[in-house]
Amino acid sequence: MRIVILKFPYVDPDFCEKICDMAERLEYDIAGIVSFDVNEKLTAFRNYPVYPLNEIGNLSWDIAIYACEGKDFDDILPRMVELGIGTKEQFKNRLWLLQQLMTTKYEDCADPEIQTTLDYWKTHEITIYNQYLPTERGTLDKVFFDETCDLPYIYFKILSGEYRKMYYPKGSNFFVFEGKNYVPNILREQEPTSPHLYTTAEHQVSPGDVVIDAGVCEGNFALKYVDICSKMYLFEPSPVWFKAISQTFKNYRDKVEIIPRFVAEITENAIITLDDALPDLRGENIFLKMDIEGAEPRALRGAKRLLTGNKVKASICTYHKADDLVRVKSLLHKYGFKTSTSAGYMVFIPDPKIFDRADFRKGIVYAAN
Repeated sequence: MRIVILKFPYVDPDFCEKICDMAERLEYDIAGIVSFDVNEKLTAFRNYPVYPLNEIGNLSWDIAIYACEGKDFDDILPRMVELGIGTKEQFKNRLWLLQQLMTTKYEDCADPEIQTTLDYWKTHEITIYNQYLPTERGTLDKVFFDETCDLPYIYFKILSGEYRKMYYPKGSNFFVFEGKNYVPNILREQEPTSPHLYTTAEHQVSPGDVVIDAGVCEGNFALKYVDICSKMYLFEPSPVWFKAISQTFKNYRDKVEIIPRFVAEITENAIITLDDALPDLRGENIFLKMDIEGAEPRALRGAKRLLTGNKVKASICTYHKADDLVRVKSLLHKYGFKTSTSAGYMVFIPDPKIFDRADFRKGIVYAAN
């Protein structure tokens, strides 16, 4: 396949390097770099010739790869087609290259779930969740504003079927539709088919459980179960979220404790272990949910007393880093847990190393002792 790479003046050269790296790994024939910069001084980039945009029609190419991110691609693509430079199908972004890399890498893989995703990719673009979360299942929750605390909120449905106000930081970037603010897809990643599903029919928060939520964010997981738990500990280190979370759980101060620190394997300054942060719980029924951006193995190492002194069910995220699945399962097995994983696979596109690794990842490890 013969390609050209479209280079934009505001794009970091390292970004163009990554595009070239992926194209070379796929053994594509790079016809050249086409620059959108009218003041471009380069005549070559990585030994590939650099051409001004007005010369693209003189080049022979099958696919043009945009060296830019999502919204820029969406904005520029229609203009390129209008100018008659190529068809919509000929213009691709770097996620298309990742999709080609992974298709090549896994084409002989024996895992049926991975093969199902490769089949899906024949007619669909790559996403974090792929066929596991169809786009048509999206929802919109209307945003309201509480003048008493100066915060926006939505109405969130809890386990009982009742609704509670769930607050967001002031100035949050909401989805705007017909002049009104909305939060899209608040529970989309918790669809039954999702590889990011925290609970299943067999792995649930039970009445009377002590719930520990590490990585609270807006608090939808905790709020869902707050009425049935006996006690709840919420860990969210981002100061942006503290006021909103405090407002969401203001009527549950008798059972909810908010701890604004990072969870890790040691205690110092802004970080703390679960064992140090929590009282000496013994013989309790615990549900531990942990979604802390790749710090899960470190946090588990600082929770030995909690995990070995109680009856624990845990849902631990393992998709942020490539080796987290192995590390998390190994630690839990050492603590005497039996483990399983969520169905399906994720492609964690936000990982800056995903284009080097080009890997599928399991979303959640379920554990119980």
